[in-house]
Amino acid sequence: MLVNNLDKMESIVNSSNDLEWEGWDVVKYTPNHNAMFSNDGAFRNGSWYKKKTFPITEQGWNLPNSIGKRNVQMER
Repeated sequence: MLVNNLDKMESIVNSSNDLEWEGWDVVKYTPNHNAMFSNDGAFRNGSWYKKKTFPITEQGWNLPNSIGKRNVQMER
């Protein structure tokens, strides 16, 4: 799913506890006990998570459809 509107992207990030901004990029955190041994592991709020970054491109942010669908359901 391509998001090319900053207001929409802010709405998506603000509605999800597992998303946050890192500069202009969006980061998704997924709980994972083995993340401490991974290059993409991050310690956050007392737990280990796998970190997936969605960088901004010239067209906007390319997100998995599951993130967009979850946000659409919350807006209803």
